Amino acid sequence: MSDASRPGSDAIARAGIILTATGVVSAATVRHAIDEGGDLVLAYAFVLYLALMLIAVPRRQHRYAPPLAFFAFGAMYLSAAADEGADVLGMALYVSAATFAYLVTPQLYRPLTVAAFALWTPAIRFFGPDPTFGEYPSGVAIASVLALFFLVAVLVDRATIDIEERVRRIGLGLLGVACVARVTERHDLVSAPGIIAPDDIWALIVVAVLALLVVVPLHRLTRDALATGAALGAYVLVGAFVIVGKQYHVDAVALVHRATELFLAGHDPYRDLQAAEALRHFGLDPALQTHLEDGSGLQTFNYPALSFLVPAPFVALGLADLRPLYLAEVVGLVLVLVRQARVPWRPLVAAAVVGNAVIWRQNVVAGVDPLWAVLAILAFVFFRKRWASPILLGLACAARQPAWFFAPFYVLLAWKREGRGPALRRTGIAALAALLPNLPFLLWSPGDFIEGISAPMLGALQPYGVGLIRFALDGVLPLLPRGVYGILSLLAMVGLLTMLWRRWRRLPLGTLVFPSLVLWFAWRSLQNYFGFAGVLALSGDEALLGDDEELRGDAGPAADDRERPRGIDEPTATG
Repeated sequence: MSDASRPGSDAIARAGIILTATGVVSAATVRHAIDEGGDLVLAYAFVLYLALMLIAVPRRQHRYAPPLAFFAFGAMYLSAAADEGADVLGMALYVSAATFAYLVTPQLYRPLTVAAFALWTPAIRFFGPDPTFGEYPSGVAIASVLALFFLVAVLVDRATIDIEERVRRIGLGLLGVACVARVTERHDLVSAPGIIAPDDIWALIVVAVLALLVVVPLHRLTRDALATGAALGAYVLVGAFVIVGKQYHVDAVALVHRATELFLAGHDPYRDLQAAEALRHFGLDPALQTHLEDGSGLQTFNYPALSFLVPAPFVALGLADLRPLYLAEVVGLVLVLVRQARVPWRPLVAAAVVGNAVIWRQNVVAGVDPLWAVLAILAFVFFRKRWASPILLGLACAARQPAWFFAPFYVLLAWKREGRGPALRRTGIAALAALLPNLPFLLWSPGDFIEGISAPMLGALQPYGVGLIRFALDGVLPLLPRGVYGILSLLAMVGLLTMLWRRWRRLPLGTLVFPSLVLWFAWRSLQNYFGFAGVLALSGDEALLGDDEELRGDAGPAADDRERPRGIDEPTATG
């Protein structure tokens, strides 16, 4: 039996391609954060990111998918050699080492080899203009190198091991790489010269623990708890260090925090909040304010009500920074996904979040609320729960506008799986869940509320983002009128919905990937709109969250089938 036809080959290829996409965009995010590459490189990275997601969408993966993923990885890292002061020879040798590892890895696992080298973003530092910037500790450097060596060792190992065990071992290696990448990146943001920080020590501990879990026989629950705990421990330590050492520096978190304070004081945020005052309140530069096309500042509060209703109890109890809450939301998502994922895939699922630099920088460091994405992901993960799932989607829509673009795809999925009646019932439940948190403010001041939440899509805002608009802003493409980008987004949504309606069983991840493509065409296509695209794609993969049949090649259902979550495109008993 060829590797391409072996049970689990499609699932492994999808996971590897999605994680490669995560590594590619993470590398570009790190380059952009240290002022290398510029906005256009970041835009190209998001093109590669979404293109790889599209490649991962079909149920059956094309044989050229892994080489295309390798091309995307090579393009990103070799282009980094052109950054000012970069070590051209070092980066070339790194890509050469990745090529060698790719060739000697058993064919079935080559997509995960590409993911390994793509996720190892410490390469951007080690082969950059100043490898020791911020007095980079030698312990973290050693941990980073050991993590990569450990992962390569489990990838190229040709010992006779069943597929599930090999996937688990590789997943542990990928998780170690993801952890050291975040610790390394922390030193680009906040450094403590002369101090050995807890996360620096933890970097060595997490690599050692994950390596031991490959060889030490333990009960699977104990093993999973140790692996997840070690990884999330690193994530939380790095997050705490950055939150303490770096104050608010974007308007999104300042506006939400100020809206929460106004709400607790009995005011209507949609009527009473002034963006300029909110920035002054938290000591931010007024230049950070979102601007209109005429150059004036946008003064209104622009997010649905759940964005400030959720933090309200915590602020009332004295929470002075919203980012610990957002960090807890991301960690909570990982815990839920790990619990729902099939055992061999759990480290890979955790690595998709921990290794994602966009989620890290946008939602934890900058403080852009991730609640909408968390709720939307859970709505699809628990799709079989016919009340909880649409409620989760509705609450996602009540938290932030990007979730609105997922609603039509969710309805299509429900229609295809369950029929028109159940789909309409789910639509009604989701709409009610979205409306209820916002209803008091809609009734309180209808004009202010509608003007506020419609501004990101209908307001005359300045163009900005990492999507199609970035190529226009940088002169690669002509800058078209604002309405044209709205029409392009609408056409993209209609076209993708039509494609999914006709071929939904062949495109199992389309429901979760296609909404991000719609957002890519928008007048404003911010980084945080796309950060969770990879996590969404993995969350919809029936091999990761479904029955064991694809990986094991079983003909019948697993004995404990009733207790296992299913993929989003598997028919229910009534479907």
